[in-house]
Amino acid sequence: MNIKHLSYVVEICRCGSINKAAQNLYISQSSLSGSVKSLEEELHYQLFRRKNAGIELTEEGKLFLESAKKILAEAEKIYRVPEQFSSQRNLSVSCTYSTLLMQSFILFKKSHPAPGVQDAFKETGLIQTIRDVIAQQYRLCIFYCFQSRREYHARYAARYNMVVEPLCEGIPAVALLSRQNPLSSRRDIRLEDLPTRRLVTYENFEYEDWLGMLGIPASANVLYIFDRGGLLDAVRKDNYMAVVMYDPQQQRELSDCVTLPITGFSDTLDVCLMRSKSYTLNAREKKFVQFCKKRFQTAHEI
Repeated sequence: MNIKHLSYVVEICRCGSINKAAQNLYISQSSLSGSVKSLEEELHYQLFRRKNAGIELTEEGKLFLESAKKILAEAEKIYRVPEQFSSQRNLSVSCTYSTLLMQSFILFKKSHPAPGVQDAFKETGLIQTIRDVIAQQYRLCIFYCFQSRREYHARYAARYNMVVEPLCEGIPAVALLSRQNPLSSRRDIRLEDLPTRRLVTYENFEYEDWLGMLGIPASANVLYIFDRGGLLDAVRKDNYMAVVMYDPQQQRELSDCVTLPITGFSDTLDVCLMRSKSYTLNAREKKFVQFCKKRFQTAHEI
């Protein structure tokens, strides 16, 4: 039994459903069910009763929940001990895949040198970058999501005492294709045509955050990739199409690719910053966030 198991039980009780709790925890339902079963076996008593309308706590489960909440509250205090000190001078950022963000980090380090300071910058998928900041592996998370999903992520963040702040809003989603792709000569890509195309996307994005928003069935034949280089290779060498956030920096670097607008789709993307509500950015982080914000807004002429 560990802190993770306690938080799983608390979330299941809050949702009243293992399926809903699994979505909120960004794990599969089978994985969550397996964790609960293992915990019950370790405890030698049952925590939940399964009913037609959902689940409910057993009497033992109610006592367990009471103690679990107290332990989690104390664990939160322990995790936040580092925030009582203001000595951090480095960048600590986990972000979603973006050429513009990566280039911003490189340019920032060149224009704001800090001898002796070890900056931490990680590029990953949406699920992992949010987990990184909640688990306090990184202090800041910069991610993009569809505007209509931003409130969902803000509510999720609030449950972990996190806040979400917009850095840039209203960025279009576009189709990225190789110039060798027969479709590259078109003026645009219709939304209803997407499910019929050879698509590649990032594995580390929830279905509801990306493919679901584009109306692409979960059963569609989609190639899932774990990194930006792999996605670009699929587009450039195998004529796959990717739906990405419009990134002028990437477009300048990919002379062998084109981006086409997607017609029939009105939602846009927002770039957001997530951090602990109680954490105050250090001087270097503040400068970096403003640097990124200015570059995004300039690049997209907002």
